[in-house]
Amino acid sequence: MEKIKAIAMYLPQFHRTPENDQWWGEGFTEWTAVKAGIPLFEGHIQPKRPLGENYYNLLEKSTMEQQSFLMHKYGVDGLCFYHYYFKDGKKILERPAESLLQWQDIDMPFCFCWANESWARTWSNIGNKNPWAEKFEKNNCESDILLEQKYGHEFEWKKHFEYLLPFFCDERYICKGEKPIFLIYKPEEIFCLYQMTEFWRDLAKANGIPDLYFIGLNTIHLKKGLDAILWNAPGMFCNPALLGRDLSPNRINGIKTYSYDRVWDNILSAEPVETCKTFFGAFVNYDDSPRRGRNATVIKDFSIEKFKTYLYQLYRKNESIENEFVFINAWNEWGEGMYLEPDEVYGEQYLKVIKDVSDKIDREKMCQEWDLKRINKREDANREPKLQTLDKYRLIANCLDKWLALKERGINPASYLRQYNYSIVAVYGFGILGRHLLYDLEKEEIEIAYIIDRRVELKHPYIEIKGIDSSLENVDVVVVTAISEFDEIFDLLKTRISCPILSIQELIDEIE
Repeated sequence: MEKIKAIAMYLPQFHRTPENDQWWGEGFTEWTAVKAGIPLFEGHIQPKRPLGENYYNLLEKSTMEQQSFLMHKYGVDGLCFYHYYFKDGKKILERPAESLLQWQDIDMPFCFCWANESWARTWSNIGNKNPWAEKFEKNNCESDILLEQKYGHEFEWKKHFEYLLPFFCDERYICKGEKPIFLIYKPEEIFCLYQMTEFWRDLAKANGIPDLYFIGLNTIHLKKGLDAILWNAPGMFCNPALLGRDLSPNRINGIKTYSYDRVWDNILSAEPVETCKTFFGAFVNYDDSPRRGRNATVIKDFSIEKFKTYLYQLYRKNESIENEFVFINAWNEWGEGMYLEPDEVYGEQYLKVIKDVSDKIDREKMCQEWDLKRINKREDANREPKLQTLDKYRLIANCLDKWLALKERGINPASYLRQYNYSIVAVYGFGILGRHLLYDLEKEEIEIAYIIDRRVELKHPYIEIKGIDSSLENVDVVVVTAISEFDEIFDLLKTRISCPILSIQELIDEIE
């Protein structure tokens, strides 16, 4: 096996933008939040200060040249830039990556992680948002939604791909084999993930790229359209709802804190998903109080020696399951206390850990077996079905949350159907979402031709319920409410009926 590559997550927020000036105050960058950090309990080290007061600007070439120098000095193999791409192709914080594309003399291998969530004020009622600089909220704001995430259809997908194509074709772009890797922060939020990724794969091949390699973050099972999943640290390993292991926080002066050792124990004991490739991520440390204030989460009891010990074990774990990459949080998340860059307390010791661990692996020639018992032991023979059930209901809860938020604004999913002149509808699925959708559409006088459900024994007082193998008359559109199975249902129906097949997530997510 080739040497595992260390890829650090990279935040491109260290330069001014007109939007940040407007939303958070004149001259706001990530450094604004970092400098405003204050100690919130005894032993809490704030503010964090870069070594030599290096409050850099990512639009200056010398900054990336210095970052490239440090990467190569300490064995960081690449940086994964967060990519912010929103409704109608709106971008933000894109200039550092675009500059790197032009600065071909800077040896900085890179890839993208699409941070596909809306930016919104903390008080917005939309779910799955990024409030970004909670501590810097202002009350004189015109809108609670700052940047809205919508996915659109083939026209929008093509436009997005065409923006990414020059990056994919750059010699420095990180690939698995010959496939450019592309991380997606919240794959479950993309109702059209399978259709969009297949569309992108076709476009890649048409442009001389053999394929793309899609990695979804922090999902429990492989969603159709993805090639692998990454369990990113520390967030994935602090959430018992996702992994089933309790990690209770401790409150100090009202601040939520976790044990560094216990979070790492969860990382090292987590088992890969049997049905798909699972990457396990690392983290340096965590403290988001510069952004969140008293709503912060702080991980306590960090030390350089602990970081080195745990990172070595994680390299061995990833090696044992033949993973090519270790993703590290992060290169420069200063506002969340996750950074490898030199600071005033530890100097370059964070980076030196990367080199020491990598050198140790090399000295051992990467041939010693890591203790496989820890990752192969199954705590519960039925764990995978339970996790899939949990994931299913989490998707339903997210959908209902968005649906209720629309209702609070006086918006009904029927408006989306009318937008496309869909007046006769078939509904797939007579479960929780299906029943609510039928009620809403009937109130809006949308004609329901029939219901499709595998459970043909179900009854509706006046709408026919057809089995999946029944004769399906053409309608204007089929709306699938079984969202956790949408891709499989789409494949089943596309050869049986000649009309559009939509997920209810599209009706909810794409309403104007």
